Amino acid sequence: MLQQPYPASWLKAAVGLALAAGLLWAAAPVVEAQRAGRPAARPAPKAAPKTPPKSNPQPSSAPPAKPAPTAPLQAFVEQLAARPALQGARLGIHIEDAETGEVLADVAGDKRFLPASNMKLVTTAAALGVLGPDFRVRTSVYVPPPDANGVVTGDLTLVGRGDPTISDRYNTDKKDTRLTPLEQLADRVAAAGIREITGDVVGDESYFRAAPLGDGWGWDDLQWYYGAEVSALSVADNHVTLTVAPTRPGEKVAVTCTPATDYITLRNEAVTAASKETDTFGLHRGLADNVIELYGALPPNGGRELGVAVHDPARFAAHLFRDMLVRRGIVVRGGIRRADANLRQRQPLALETLREVAFIESPPLALWVRTTNKISSNLYAELLLRHLGKARGAPDKDADVAGCEVVADFLARAGVAVAELKIRDGSGLSRLDNLTPGALTTLLRFMRNHPTWDVFYDSLPIAGVDGTLRSRMKGTRAADNLRAKTGTLDDVSALAGYVTAANGRVLVFSFVANHLNTARTAGVAAGDDLGKAMAEYTGAAATPTKTAAVETEKR
Repeated sequence: MLQQPYPASWLKAAVGLALAAGLLWAAAPVVEAQRAGRPAARPAPKAAPKTPPKSNPQPSSAPPAKPAPTAPLQAFVEQLAARPALQGARLGIHIEDAETGEVLADVAGDKRFLPASNMKLVTTAAALGVLGPDFRVRTSVYVPPPDANGVVTGDLTLVGRGDPTISDRYNTDKKDTRLTPLEQLADRVAAAGIREITGDVVGDESYFRAAPLGDGWGWDDLQWYYGAEVSALSVADNHVTLTVAPTRPGEKVAVTCTPATDYITLRNEAVTAASKETDTFGLHRGLADNVIELYGALPPNGGRELGVAVHDPARFAAHLFRDMLVRRGIVVRGGIRRADANLRQRQPLALETLREVAFIESPPLALWVRTTNKISSNLYAELLLRHLGKARGAPDKDADVAGCEVVADFLARAGVAVAELKIRDGSGLSRLDNLTPGALTTLLRFMRNHPTWDVFYDSLPIAGVDGTLRSRMKGTRAADNLRAKTGTLDDVSALAGYVTAANGRVLVFSFVANHLNTARTAGVAAGDDLGKAMAEYTGAAATPTKTAAVETEKR
Protein backbone atom coordinates (compact mmCIF):
# COMPACT_ATOMS: atom_id res chain seq x y z
CA MET A 1 0.00 0.00 0.00
CA LEU A 2 2.73 2.45 0.90
CA GLN A 3 4.53 2.32 -2.42
CA GLN A 4 1.55 2.96 -4.65
CA PRO A 5 2.03 6.01 -6.88
CA TYR A 6 -0.52 8.32 -5.30
CA PRO A 7 -0.90 11.62 -7.17
CA ALA A 8 1.02 14.42 -5.49
CA SER A 9 2.37 16.56 -8.32
CA TRP A 10 2.52 19.68 -6.16
CA LEU A 11 4.73 17.92 -3.65
CA LYS A 12 6.97 16.35 -6.24
CA ALA A 13 7.49 19.70 -7.89
CA ALA A 14 8.24 21.37 -4.57
CA VAL A 15 10.72 18.70 -3.57
CA GLY A 16 12.44 18.88 -6.94
CA LEU A 17 12.72 22.66 -6.68
CA ALA A 18 14.08 22.42 -3.15
CA LEU A 19 16.61 19.78 -4.13
CA ALA A 20 17.80 21.91 -7.02
CA ALA A 21 18.17 24.93 -4.79
CA GLY A 22 20.01 23.02 -2.09
CA LEU A 23 17.52 24.12 0.56
CA LEU A 24 16.49 20.80 2.08
CA TRP A 25 18.82 20.88 5.00
CA ALA A 26 19.91 24.50 5.21
CA ALA A 27 17.22 25.63 7.63
CA ALA A 28 17.45 22.72 10.01
CA PRO A 29 19.26 22.75 13.33
CA VAL A 30 21.99 20.18 13.71
CA VAL A 31 20.17 17.35 15.40
CA GLU A 32 23.07 15.06 16.07
CA ALA A 33 22.93 13.77 19.64
CA GLN A 34 24.70 16.44 21.60
CA ARG A 35 23.75 18.80 24.39
CA ALA A 36 21.22 21.47 23.43
CA GLY A 37 22.03 25.14 23.29
CA ARG A 38 24.40 25.38 20.36
CA PRO A 39 23.51 27.94 17.68
CA ALA A 40 22.16 26.52 14.45
CA ALA A 41 24.08 28.17 11.64
CA ARG A 42 22.51 28.20 8.19
CA PRO A 43 24.99 27.03 5.54
CA ALA A 44 24.92 28.62 2.10
CA PRO A 45 24.19 26.18 -0.73
CA LYS A 46 27.30 25.25 -2.68
CA ALA A 47 27.96 23.07 -5.68
CA ALA A 48 28.93 19.55 -4.70
CA PRO A 49 32.03 17.82 -6.02
CA LYS A 50 31.65 15.11 -8.61
CA THR A 51 30.89 11.63 -7.37
CA PRO A 52 34.06 9.50 -7.20
CA PRO A 53 34.09 6.55 -9.59
CA LYS A 54 32.71 3.30 -8.28
CA SER A 55 35.03 0.50 -7.29
CA ASN A 56 35.01 -3.06 -8.57
CA PRO A 57 32.17 -5.21 -7.21
CA GLN A 58 32.86 -7.06 -3.98
CA PRO A 59 31.36 -10.43 -3.06
CA SER A 60 28.45 -10.36 -0.63
CA SER A 61 30.03 -13.08 1.50
CA ALA A 62 32.58 -12.39 4.24
CA PRO A 63 35.51 -10.38 2.82
CA PRO A 64 38.92 -12.02 2.36
CA ALA A 65 41.72 -11.38 4.81
CA LYS A 66 43.18 -7.88 4.45
CA PRO A 67 46.89 -7.34 3.77
CA ALA A 68 48.99 -5.47 6.33
CA PRO A 69 48.67 -1.66 6.20
CA THR A 70 51.13 0.25 4.05
CA ALA A 71 53.53 2.57 5.84
CA PRO A 72 52.84 6.30 5.14
CA LEU A 73 49.29 6.67 6.47
CA GLN A 74 49.90 3.99 9.08
CA ALA A 75 52.66 6.07 10.62
CA PHE A 76 50.39 9.10 10.69
CA VAL A 77 47.45 7.37 12.38
CA GLU A 78 49.76 5.88 15.00
CA GLN A 79 51.06 9.40 15.74
CA LEU A 80 47.45 10.56 15.91
CA ALA A 81 46.50 7.88 18.41
CA ALA A 82 49.57 8.74 20.51
CA ARG A 83 48.67 12.40 21.04
CA PRO A 84 48.90 13.28 24.73
CA ALA A 85 45.40 14.78 24.81
CA LEU A 86 43.92 11.45 23.66
CA GLN A 87 45.77 9.03 25.93
CA GLY A 88 42.76 8.56 28.19
CA ALA A 89 40.55 7.84 25.20
CA ARG A 90 40.17 4.81 22.95
CA LEU A 91 40.69 5.28 19.20
CA GLY A 92 39.81 3.14 16.21
CA ILE A 93 40.89 4.01 12.66
CA HIS A 94 40.63 2.05 9.44
CA ILE A 95 41.46 3.32 5.93
CA GLU A 96 41.20 1.38 2.67
CA ASP A 97 41.66 2.07 -1.01
CA ALA A 98 38.11 2.10 -2.35
CA GLU A 99 39.09 0.38 -5.59
CA THR A 100 41.42 -2.36 -4.43
CA GLY A 101 40.54 -2.83 -0.77
CA GLU A 102 44.19 -2.32 0.14
CA VAL A 103 44.47 -1.42 3.82
CA LEU A 104 46.36 1.85 4.08
CA ALA A 105 46.11 2.32 7.84
CA ASP A 106 44.63 0.56 10.82
CA VAL A 107 44.50 1.15 14.55
CA ALA A 108 42.10 -1.18 16.38
CA GLY A 109 39.99 -1.44 13.24
CA ASP A 110 38.56 -4.78 14.34
CA LYS A 111 37.61 -3.60 17.83
CA ARG A 112 34.10 -2.61 18.85
CA PHE A 113 33.28 1.04 19.56
CA LEU A 114 30.26 3.14 20.39
CA PRO A 115 29.58 4.68 16.94
CA ALA A 116 27.20 7.54 17.89
CA SER A 117 25.58 8.89 14.72
CA ASN A 118 27.81 6.83 12.43
CA MET A 119 25.03 4.30 13.03
CA LYS A 120 22.97 6.38 10.58
CA LEU A 121 25.26 5.21 7.76
CA VAL A 122 24.08 1.68 8.44
CA THR A 123 20.40 2.60 8.78
CA THR A 124 20.23 4.77 5.66
CA ALA A 125 22.16 2.26 3.55
CA ALA A 126 19.78 -0.51 4.63
CA ALA A 127 16.73 1.69 3.98
CA LEU A 128 17.92 2.47 0.45
CA GLY A 129 18.74 -1.17 -0.19
CA VAL A 130 15.56 -2.67 1.25
CA LEU A 131 12.86 -0.02 0.70
CA GLY A 132 14.34 1.81 -2.27
CA PRO A 133 14.82 5.54 -2.90
CA ASP A 134 11.29 6.01 -4.26
CA PHE A 135 9.48 4.63 -1.21
CA ARG A 136 6.71 6.96 0.01
CA VAL A 137 4.03 6.93 2.67
CA ARG A 138 0.56 8.41 2.93
CA THR A 139 -0.99 10.33 5.83
CA SER A 140 -4.79 10.13 5.76
CA VAL A 141 -7.87 11.67 7.33
CA TYR A 142 -10.86 9.36 7.85
CA VAL A 143 -14.40 10.25 8.95
CA PRO A 144 -17.82 8.57 8.93
CA PRO A 145 -19.63 9.71 5.78
CA PRO A 146 -20.81 13.31 6.39
CA ASP A 147 -24.40 14.34 5.83
CA ALA A 148 -25.57 16.80 3.18
CA ASN A 149 -24.61 19.72 5.41
CA GLY A 150 -21.04 18.50 5.95
CA VAL A 151 -21.69 17.29 9.49
CA VAL A 152 -19.61 14.30 10.60
CA THR A 153 -21.33 12.30 13.31
CA GLY A 154 -18.38 10.75 15.08
CA ASP A 155 -14.62 11.19 15.18
CA LEU A 156 -12.15 12.54 12.67
CA THR A 157 -9.09 10.24 12.62
CA LEU A 158 -5.70 11.47 11.47
CA VAL A 159 -3.73 8.34 10.53
CA GLY A 160 0.05 8.55 10.37
CA ARG A 161 2.16 5.97 8.57
CA GLY A 162 5.64 7.11 9.53
CA ASP A 163 6.20 10.26 7.44
CA PRO A 164 9.03 12.25 9.09
CA THR A 165 8.64 15.27 6.81
CA ILE A 166 5.46 16.88 8.18
CA SER A 167 7.19 20.04 9.38
CA ASP A 168 8.37 23.44 8.23
CA ARG A 169 11.76 21.98 7.29
CA TYR A 170 11.20 22.14 3.54
CA ASN A 171 9.45 25.48 3.33
CA THR A 172 11.09 27.59 0.63
CA ASP A 173 10.91 30.67 2.85
CA LYS A 174 13.05 29.69 5.80
CA LYS A 175 11.30 32.26 7.99
CA ASP A 176 8.01 30.49 7.35
CA THR A 177 7.36 28.36 10.44
CA ARG A 178 4.04 26.90 9.29
CA LEU A 179 3.73 23.13 9.25
CA THR A 180 2.97 23.32 5.56
CA PRO A 181 2.04 19.67 4.85
CA LEU A 182 -0.35 19.56 7.82
CA GLU A 183 -1.85 22.90 6.77
CA GLN A 184 -2.42 21.49 3.29
CA LEU A 185 -4.10 18.45 4.78
CA ALA A 186 -6.44 20.73 6.75
CA ASP A 187 -7.18 22.67 3.55
CA ARG A 188 -8.22 19.44 1.87
CA VAL A 189 -10.56 18.52 4.72
CA ALA A 190 -12.25 21.88 4.37
CA ALA A 191 -12.36 21.50 0.57
CA ALA A 192 -14.12 18.15 1.03
CA GLY A 193 -17.09 20.05 2.49
CA ILE A 194 -16.63 19.11 6.13
CA ARG A 195 -18.27 21.75 8.31
CA GLU A 196 -18.72 20.10 11.69
CA ILE A 197 -17.29 17.15 13.64
CA THR A 198 -19.38 15.97 16.57
CA GLY A 199 -16.70 13.69 17.99
CA ASP A 200 -12.98 13.94 18.74
CA VAL A 201 -9.88 14.48 16.62
CA VAL A 202 -7.95 11.22 17.00
CA GLY A 203 -4.22 11.01 16.37
CA ASP A 204 -3.67 7.45 15.14
CA GLU A 205 -0.08 6.19 15.47
CA SER A 206 -0.98 2.50 15.30
CA TYR A 207 0.93 1.83 12.06
CA PHE A 208 4.02 0.90 14.08
CA ARG A 209 3.92 -1.34 17.10
CA ALA A 210 7.13 -0.13 18.67
CA ALA A 211 8.58 1.60 21.69
CA PRO A 212 8.60 5.41 21.45
CA LEU A 213 12.21 5.51 22.71
CA GLY A 214 15.29 3.65 21.56
CA ASP A 215 16.86 0.85 23.56
CA GLY A 216 19.71 2.31 25.61
CA TRP A 217 18.84 5.99 25.25
CA GLY A 218 19.93 8.16 28.18
CA TRP A 219 17.07 9.59 30.21
CA ASP A 220 18.77 13.01 30.27
CA ASP A 221 18.55 13.19 26.44
CA LEU A 222 14.79 12.77 26.35
CA GLN A 223 13.73 16.36 27.02
CA TRP A 224 15.78 17.65 24.08
CA TYR A 225 14.85 17.66 20.40
CA TYR A 226 17.43 14.98 19.54
CA GLY A 227 15.82 12.59 22.05
CA ALA A 228 12.25 13.12 20.87
CA GLU A 229 9.79 10.24 21.11
CA VAL A 230 9.23 8.33 17.87
CA SER A 231 5.72 7.93 16.45
CA ALA A 232 4.09 6.87 13.21
CA LEU A 233 2.29 10.22 13.48
CA SER A 234 5.12 12.72 13.82
CA VAL A 235 4.82 16.45 13.11
CA ALA A 236 7.19 19.37 13.65
CA ASP A 237 9.99 16.84 14.31
CA ASN A 238 8.14 16.09 17.57
CA HIS A 239 9.55 19.11 19.33
CA VAL A 240 8.94 22.79 19.92
CA THR A 241 11.56 25.51 19.65
CA LEU A 242 11.71 27.95 22.54
CA THR A 243 13.29 31.30 21.75
CA VAL A 244 14.54 32.79 25.02
CA ALA A 245 15.53 36.46 25.11
CA PRO A 246 16.85 38.69 27.93
CA THR A 247 14.78 41.62 29.15
CA ARG A 248 15.75 44.07 31.93
CA PRO A 249 17.96 42.93 34.82
CA GLY A 250 15.88 41.20 37.45
CA GLU A 251 12.85 40.76 35.19
CA LYS A 252 11.65 37.48 33.76
CA VAL A 253 13.06 36.49 30.39
CA ALA A 254 10.88 36.64 27.27
CA VAL A 255 9.91 33.28 25.76
CA THR A 256 8.21 32.43 22.48
CA CYS A 257 7.26 28.95 21.26
CA THR A 258 7.34 27.61 17.68
CA PRO A 259 4.99 26.21 16.58
CA ALA A 260 2.70 28.36 18.67
CA THR A 261 0.63 25.96 20.77
CA ASP A 262 -0.96 25.53 24.16
CA TYR A 263 -0.18 21.82 24.06
CA ILE A 264 2.77 22.61 26.31
CA THR A 265 2.65 24.50 29.61
CA LEU A 266 5.41 27.04 30.23
CA ARG A 267 6.44 27.88 33.77
CA ASN A 268 8.83 30.76 33.39
CA GLU A 269 10.78 31.59 36.53
CA ALA A 270 13.99 32.57 34.75
CA VAL A 271 15.19 36.14 35.09
CA THR A 272 17.64 38.37 33.27
CA ALA A 273 21.00 38.69 35.02
CA ALA A 274 22.75 42.01 35.56
CA SER A 275 26.13 40.66 34.47
CA LYS A 276 27.26 38.98 31.26
CA GLU A 277 29.30 36.60 33.39
CA THR A 278 26.23 35.23 35.18
CA ASP A 279 24.59 32.31 33.42
CA THR A 280 22.62 29.90 35.60
CA PHE A 281 19.75 29.51 33.14
CA GLY A 282 18.23 26.07 32.93
CA LEU A 283 15.25 24.19 31.53
CA HIS A 284 13.41 21.06 32.61
CA ARG A 285 10.63 19.00 31.06
CA GLY A 286 9.30 15.96 32.86
CA LEU A 287 9.64 12.56 31.22
CA ALA A 288 5.87 11.99 31.09
CA ASP A 289 4.37 15.47 30.76
CA ASN A 290 4.59 18.65 28.71
CA VAL A 291 5.28 21.12 31.49
CA ILE A 292 8.44 23.05 30.65
CA GLU A 293 10.08 24.90 33.55
CA LEU A 294 12.56 27.71 32.94
CA TYR A 295 14.74 28.75 35.86
CA GLY A 296 17.94 30.57 36.81
CA ALA A 297 19.50 33.73 35.39
CA LEU A 298 20.10 34.46 31.70
CA PRO A 299 22.95 36.87 30.86
CA PRO A 300 21.96 40.06 29.00
CA ASN A 301 23.77 38.78 25.91
CA GLY A 302 22.59 35.19 26.35
CA GLY A 303 19.56 34.83 24.08
CA ARG A 304 19.19 31.33 22.67
CA GLU A 305 16.96 28.86 20.86
CA LEU A 306 16.27 25.53 22.53
CA GLY A 307 14.60 22.54 20.91
CA VAL A 308 12.47 20.74 23.50
CA ALA A 309 10.86 17.38 22.77
CA VAL A 310 7.15 16.94 23.33
CA HIS A 311 5.66 14.00 25.17
CA ASP A 312 3.04 11.94 23.29
CA PRO A 313 3.69 13.22 19.74
CA ALA A 314 0.58 11.67 18.18
CA ARG A 315 -1.62 13.59 20.60
CA PHE A 316 0.47 16.69 19.82
CA ALA A 317 -0.23 16.19 16.11
CA ALA A 318 -3.97 15.81 16.75
CA HIS A 319 -3.95 18.95 18.90
CA LEU A 320 -2.27 21.02 16.20
CA PHE A 321 -4.56 19.60 13.52
CA ARG A 322 -7.68 20.38 15.52
CA ASP A 323 -6.54 23.99 15.83
CA MET A 324 -5.99 24.15 12.07
CA LEU A 325 -9.47 22.83 11.37
CA VAL A 326 -11.03 25.36 13.73
CA ARG A 327 -9.14 28.20 12.02
CA ARG A 328 -10.79 27.08 8.77
CA GLY A 329 -14.24 27.46 10.27
CA ILE A 330 -14.82 23.78 10.99
CA VAL A 331 -16.65 23.22 14.27
CA VAL A 332 -15.10 20.48 16.40
CA ARG A 333 -17.38 19.47 19.29
CA GLY A 334 -15.06 16.92 20.87
CA GLY A 335 -11.52 16.90 22.20
CA ILE A 336 -8.27 15.12 21.45
CA ARG A 337 -7.44 11.43 21.69
CA ARG A 338 -4.60 9.13 20.66
CA ALA A 339 -4.83 5.61 19.23
CA ASP A 340 -1.80 3.32 19.34
CA ALA A 341 -1.19 -0.24 18.15
CA ASN A 342 -2.36 -1.76 21.43
CA LEU A 343 -5.68 0.09 21.25
CA ARG A 344 -6.18 -0.86 17.60
CA GLN A 345 -5.60 -4.49 18.45
CA ARG A 346 -8.71 -4.27 20.65
CA GLN A 347 -10.59 -1.68 18.60
CA PRO A 348 -9.56 -1.86 14.93
CA LEU A 349 -10.23 1.16 12.77
CA ALA A 350 -13.25 0.16 10.71
CA LEU A 351 -12.07 1.52 7.36
CA GLU A 352 -14.96 -0.17 5.53
CA THR A 353 -17.37 2.21 7.28
CA LEU A 354 -15.20 5.32 6.96
CA ARG A 355 -14.33 7.69 4.15
CA GLU A 356 -10.85 9.03 3.38
CA VAL A 357 -11.64 12.71 2.87
CA ALA A 358 -8.05 13.95 2.59
CA PHE A 359 -4.49 12.72 2.35
CA ILE A 360 -0.94 13.91 1.73
CA GLU A 361 1.93 11.91 0.33
CA SER A 362 5.47 12.10 1.62
CA PRO A 363 8.47 13.01 -0.49
CA PRO A 364 10.51 9.99 -1.64
CA LEU A 365 12.74 8.15 0.80
CA ALA A 366 15.81 9.54 -1.02
CA LEU A 367 15.01 12.90 0.55
CA TRP A 368 14.55 11.34 4.01
CA VAL A 369 18.01 9.78 3.70
CA ARG A 370 19.52 13.10 2.64
CA THR A 371 18.05 14.87 5.65
CA THR A 372 19.01 12.02 8.00
CA ASN A 373 22.68 12.19 7.08
CA LYS A 374 23.14 15.87 6.29
CA ILE A 375 21.84 17.17 9.61
CA SER A 376 22.04 13.87 11.54
CA SER A 377 18.34 13.65 12.39
CA ASN A 378 17.66 11.01 15.02
CA LEU A 379 13.91 11.03 14.42
CA TYR A 380 14.31 10.38 10.69
CA ALA A 381 16.72 7.52 11.35
CA GLU A 382 14.39 5.92 13.89
CA LEU A 383 11.41 6.13 11.54
CA LEU A 384 13.51 4.54 8.78
CA LEU A 385 14.38 1.72 11.18
CA ARG A 386 10.71 1.13 12.01
CA HIS A 387 9.78 1.13 8.33
CA LEU A 388 12.41 -1.56 7.75
CA GLY A 389 10.92 -3.65 10.55
CA LYS A 390 7.38 -3.11 9.30
CA ALA A 391 8.21 -3.95 5.67
CA ARG A 392 10.67 -6.84 6.03
CA GLY A 393 10.92 -7.79 9.69
CA ALA A 394 9.35 -10.59 11.68
CA PRO A 395 5.63 -9.74 12.04
CA ASP A 396 5.50 -11.01 15.62
CA LYS A 397 8.13 -8.50 16.78
CA ASP A 398 7.90 -4.79 17.46
CA ALA A 399 8.90 -2.72 14.45
CA ASP A 400 12.01 -1.25 16.07
CA VAL A 401 13.33 -4.66 17.18
CA ALA A 402 12.52 -6.20 13.80
CA GLY A 403 14.15 -3.22 12.08
CA CYS A 404 17.44 -3.87 13.88
CA GLU A 405 17.36 -7.44 12.57
CA VAL A 406 16.71 -6.24 9.01
CA VAL A 407 19.66 -3.85 9.28
CA ALA A 408 21.88 -6.67 10.55
CA ASP A 409 20.81 -8.85 7.62
CA PHE A 410 21.69 -6.06 5.18
CA LEU A 411 25.12 -5.68 6.78
CA ALA A 412 25.71 -9.41 6.45
CA ARG A 413 24.88 -9.23 2.74
CA ALA A 414 27.42 -6.39 2.49
CA GLY A 415 30.09 -8.72 3.82
CA VAL A 416 30.16 -7.56 7.44
CA ALA A 417 30.61 -10.07 10.26
CA VAL A 418 27.51 -8.97 12.17
CA ALA A 419 27.88 -11.52 14.97
CA GLU A 420 30.61 -9.28 16.38
CA LEU A 421 28.39 -6.18 16.43
CA LYS A 422 25.39 -4.85 18.35
CA ILE A 423 22.57 -2.82 16.77
CA ARG A 424 20.02 -1.43 19.20
CA ASP A 425 18.60 1.64 17.42
CA GLY A 426 18.70 3.43 14.08
CA SER A 427 20.21 6.76 15.08
CA GLY A 428 23.19 5.94 17.28
CA LEU A 429 21.76 7.70 20.32
CA SER A 430 21.79 4.36 22.12
CA ARG A 431 24.70 3.66 24.46
CA LEU A 432 24.30 -0.05 23.63
CA ASP A 433 25.24 0.10 19.93
CA ASN A 434 28.66 -1.05 18.84
CA LEU A 435 30.36 -1.23 15.46
CA THR A 436 33.93 -1.69 14.31
CA PRO A 437 35.79 0.74 12.03
CA GLY A 438 36.43 -2.20 9.71
CA ALA A 439 32.71 -2.96 9.47
CA LEU A 440 31.95 0.61 8.47
CA THR A 441 34.60 0.69 5.73
CA THR A 442 33.30 -2.65 4.42
CA LEU A 443 29.82 -1.14 4.20
CA LEU A 444 31.14 2.02 2.55
CA ARG A 445 32.93 0.03 -0.15
CA PHE A 446 29.82 -2.11 -0.68
CA MET A 447 27.63 0.95 -1.21
CA ARG A 448 29.88 2.20 -4.04
CA ASN A 449 28.56 -0.67 -6.14
CA HIS A 450 24.97 -0.53 -4.94
CA PRO A 451 22.25 0.71 -7.34
CA THR A 452 21.49 3.54 -4.87
CA TRP A 453 25.13 4.68 -4.66
CA ASP A 454 24.50 8.19 -6.01
CA VAL A 455 21.68 8.84 -3.52
CA PHE A 456 23.73 7.49 -0.61
CA TYR A 457 26.85 9.46 -1.52
CA ASP A 458 24.94 12.69 -2.11
CA SER A 459 23.34 12.40 1.33
CA LEU A 460 26.64 12.76 3.17
CA PRO A 461 27.84 16.10 4.60
CA ILE A 462 30.61 17.79 2.61
CA ALA A 463 33.62 19.08 4.54
CA GLY A 464 33.59 22.86 4.80
CA VAL A 465 30.33 23.12 2.85
CA ASP A 466 27.18 21.76 4.47
CA GLY A 467 25.48 19.66 7.08
CA THR A 468 27.35 18.70 10.22
CA LEU A 469 30.70 19.26 8.43
CA ARG A 470 30.00 22.79 7.21
CA SER A 471 32.47 24.43 9.61
CA ARG A 472 35.16 21.72 9.53
CA MET A 473 38.32 21.38 7.41
CA LYS A 474 37.73 24.69 5.64
CA GLY A 475 40.63 25.98 3.57
CA THR A 476 42.21 22.54 3.23
CA ARG A 477 42.42 19.95 0.47
CA ALA A 478 39.69 18.03 2.31
CA ALA A 479 37.18 20.89 1.90
CA ASP A 480 34.62 20.32 -0.85
CA ASN A 481 36.15 16.87 -1.22
CA LEU A 482 35.68 14.70 1.86
CA ARG A 483 32.15 13.41 2.36
CA ALA A 484 31.45 11.74 5.65
CA LYS A 485 28.99 11.13 8.45
CA THR A 486 29.85 12.63 11.80
CA GLY A 487 29.07 11.05 15.15
CA THR A 488 28.88 12.92 18.45
CA LEU A 489 27.89 11.97 21.96
CA ASP A 490 29.18 13.33 25.25
CA ASP A 491 32.34 11.21 25.11
CA VAL A 492 32.35 10.16 21.45
CA SER A 493 33.60 11.72 18.22
CA ALA A 494 33.38 9.76 14.98
CA LEU A 495 33.78 10.34 11.26
CA ALA A 496 33.36 7.86 8.41
CA GLY A 497 33.07 8.28 4.68
CA TYR A 498 35.00 8.96 1.50
CA VAL A 499 37.83 11.26 0.39
CA THR A 500 39.85 11.62 -2.79
CA ALA A 501 43.57 11.67 -2.06
CA ALA A 502 46.07 13.93 -3.83
CA ASN A 503 47.22 10.97 -5.90
CA GLY A 504 43.67 10.48 -7.23
CA ARG A 505 42.87 7.40 -5.17
CA VAL A 506 39.46 7.31 -3.51
CA LEU A 507 39.77 6.28 0.13
CA VAL A 508 37.12 4.91 2.46
CA PHE A 509 37.74 5.49 6.13
CA SER A 510 36.34 5.21 9.63
CA PHE A 511 37.59 7.16 12.64
CA VAL A 512 36.04 6.83 16.09
CA ALA A 513 37.15 8.00 19.51
CA ASN A 514 35.44 6.80 22.68
CA HIS A 515 35.84 7.84 26.32
CA LEU A 516 36.96 11.34 25.38
CA ASN A 517 35.58 12.93 28.54
CA THR A 518 37.12 16.44 28.62
CA ALA A 519 39.08 15.79 25.40
CA ARG A 520 36.14 15.94 22.97
CA THR A 521 37.63 18.98 21.21
CA ALA A 522 40.87 17.06 20.76
CA GLY A 523 38.87 14.15 19.35
CA VAL A 524 37.20 16.37 16.75
CA ALA A 525 40.58 17.90 15.88
CA ALA A 526 42.07 14.44 15.39
CA GLY A 527 39.28 13.52 12.99
CA ASP A 528 39.83 16.72 11.03
CA ASP A 529 43.59 16.19 10.89
CA LEU A 530 43.01 12.67 9.62
CA GLY A 531 40.72 14.04 6.90
CA LYS A 532 43.37 16.56 5.84
CA ALA A 533 46.12 13.92 5.82
CA MET A 534 44.09 11.57 3.64
CA ALA A 535 43.23 14.36 1.21
CA GLU A 536 46.96 15.25 0.96
CA TYR A 537 48.04 11.62 0.62
CA THR A 538 50.36 10.96 -2.33
CA GLY A 539 51.81 7.67 -1.23
CA ALA A 540 54.64 9.41 0.59
CA ALA A 541 54.89 9.78 4.36
CA ALA A 542 52.18 12.06 5.75
CA THR A 543 52.78 14.24 8.79
CA PRO A 544 50.52 16.76 10.50
CA THR A 545 51.07 20.37 9.58
CA LYS A 546 52.68 22.64 12.12
CA THR A 547 49.44 24.57 12.56
CA ALA A 548 47.44 21.40 13.18
CA ALA A 549 49.96 20.09 15.68
CA VAL A 550 50.09 23.40 17.57
CA GLU A 551 46.32 23.67 17.68
CA THR A 552 46.00 20.13 18.97
CA GLU A 553 48.42 20.81 21.80
CA LYS A 554 46.45 23.96 22.71
CA ARG A 555 43.29 21.90 22.95
